[in-house]
This record gives sequence, structure tokens and C-alpha cells, in this order.
Amino acid sequence: MEANDDHQVLQHFFARGGSLRMLVDVEAEDLDAVYAYACQLYDAGEFGAAKRFFFMLARVDHWQFDYWLALGLCSQKLGEHEEAVFCFSRSGLIRAADPRSSYFAGVSYQLLGRRDYARKAFNAALKWCGQQGAHEPIRRLAAQSLAHCVAGV
Repeated sequence: MEANDDHQVLQHFFARGGSLRMLVDVEAEDLDAVYAYACQLYDAGEFGAAKRFFFMLARVDHWQFDYWLALGLCSQKLGEHEEAVFCFSRSGLIRAADPRSSYFAGVSYQLLGRRDYARKAFNAALKWCGQQGAHEPIRRLAAQSLAHCVAGV
């Protein structure tokens, strides 16, 4: 098999939803341990260090919602809002019915001064929240943020 054939096989593998985790057979427990450590760093306010671990995790398993959401939150905390929006769009693609991706993207859009996009993101978060009690905190935050966005605050 030639190098070009290998490249095509890998392209096909990734295009069909494959990830590095699948390719190298990384144990889920190992990724969970790294994720837990990255969360500890985040909770301690070490956003840059946490971001590096979340970035690695998202590269190893690019279908994991929590990795992308956490990477976006780190980017947001570091003021890297364009990157945060990208991460939230990835997490939103993976788990569309979770309103957090839309809400946090709206926050970054608002901080970037892109109010039209922020309004759309907050409205999307509200729609995904619906009347589900589990999403009440995000629904409340999205409604408040939307009101501030509409008022031009």
C-alpha cells in the first residue's frame, strides 16, 4: 500500500466519523482521568493550563461534547472569543438539544460586539431550553442576556 493510499484510507475513516481515540484505541478511563484533571485546573482558575488539556482531549476524541464545551469555556475565560464561538459551535453540533452551547456562544458574540449573532444564539438557547426544569438556570441567563442585548447594554 502506498502513502497516498494510506492517506485516502485515513481521510475516509475520519470522514465517516472516526476519531483518533478509535484509531489508537485509547481507553475511556484514561481520557476520563485527563478530563477530571483539566476540570480541576479550570476550577482552580488555571484556564490556560486547563485549555491545553481540553484541546488535547478534543483532538483525541472530536465527538465528545464535554471536551468542546470545556475548551470553549476556557477560551472564553481567556478572552479568546472567536475561538470560543468555534468550540461552542462544535459542541452544539454534537449535542444540539443542549442549550449551553448556544448560550455561551451568545455571551462571546456579545463581548465581540456582534449583537445580531448574540441575539440569535440567545434565542436558540431559549428554544432548546423549552419548559424543561433542568435547563431553568440557562433559560433564565439567556433571557436576561437577550434583554440586555436588545436594550443595547
